Amino acid sequence: MRTRLICIAAAALCAAALAQAPQPKPVAIVDARIVPGVGPVIPSGTIVFENGKITALGAHAAVPKGATVVAGHGMSVYPGLFDADTTLGIAEVTGAAPGTVDTNELGDFNPQLLASIGVNPASDIIGTVRANGVTTALVAMRGGLIPSQASIVDLGLYTNDEMSVRRGAALWINLPGSGGGRGGNGGGRGGAAAAAGNPLQELGDYLDAARRYAAVQGTMADPNPALAAMAPYVTGKLPVIVTASSAADIRAAIRFGQQQHLKIIVAGARDAWQAIPEIKAAGVPVLYGPLTAMPASENDPYDAVYTTPSELAKAGIPFAIVTGSAADSRNLPYNAALAEAYGLAPEDALKSITLAPAQILGLDSELGSLAVGKRANLILASGDPIDPRSQIKSVYIDGQLMPPSKHQRLYQQWMARPDGGH
Repeated sequence: MRTRLICIAAAALCAAALAQAPQPKPVAIVDARIVPGVGPVIPSGTIVFENGKITALGAHAAVPKGATVVAGHGMSVYPGLFDADTTLGIAEVTGAAPGTVDTNELGDFNPQLLASIGVNPASDIIGTVRANGVTTALVAMRGGLIPSQASIVDLGLYTNDEMSVRRGAALWINLPGSGGGRGGNGGGRGGAAAAAGNPLQELGDYLDAARRYAAVQGTMADPNPALAAMAPYVTGKLPVIVTASSAADIRAAIRFGQQQHLKIIVAGARDAWQAIPEIKAAGVPVLYGPLTAMPASENDPYDAVYTTPSELAKAGIPFAIVTGSAADSRNLPYNAALAEAYGLAPEDALKSITLAPAQILGLDSELGSLAVGKRANLILASGDPIDPRSQIKSVYIDGQLMPPSKHQRLYQQWMARPDGGH
């Protein structure tokens, strides 16, 4: 089974290097309000994209010959939204109906697994999420101490390989004591470590072994795929996402990251408001959410969860707002809306679900804002996508216009049903 998984992962990595299905021809959205996500808003301008990349942007950008022209009068163009903590494509039906959930593997240490390999491009949930403006997601498995490497995917292209942006984007660690899996889609811990006397020590020992392996990698007669996969993380080249919920867990995660010399990001961080000085001093980014949650204690302020993003922003701590699940990922903009309603500046609320996650994960040169050369992941909306009253009219991913989701198709089908005169 282990060999089979390794072969599948290797084949998928090779296929991911192949070119995606190209954008058929240039597209120009004209006479639209353009909100780039960085820099000033363009009240009336044109954005042009070709071969999946933005090629022109501005008040007087030229429309190339033969381009598909989209009238944007009265509409706004925004960067596609980015949910940086989900189980999209690997968790379909709540309640774990057989064959619909692929968030856990056997054992506590599976760093050789890539979460995006299991993503189902035909997932109905992906369509509902995309329809609300989310174009990119970080997908992570849940159970165990190291369940997998988390992957960044674009939502809605035709094949698993086409969806892949970065298969090995970050190592996911469920820090012992932090509650294991996140968002209700993953189980707790199992296997040998569950019975171990000190799982944190076991995790540290595993990282130490991976560090020693990285020093001699390439000289082994019998390579170890799991330890080999750890190399970019234990050497600090790529980030490690550590789940931590309570303030004590957040502090423990920071200490663990410092002791292990890891480039850590804290995910969940429900009680980050109680650990802001430590987070700030350590320079640790935060993937915060969901905001649709109760405070941890009845003694906490009722609005503690809602006000935390504004407190993080005031402290200058890099953070992104996330949902931590699959089905709730469609509510990403409304999580940001809650933060805005409780003190987060509107520009920071938008940034927290567009540019900030791209910056935290090292992909801001490709994603998160509208600029020439970046991926053409964008939405055409009637207004601010964070405002529940706004309607997402069109979604483009890598320059391709996305089809209606299942719920949109069913709405159109049944609204067109003859009423028989009643």
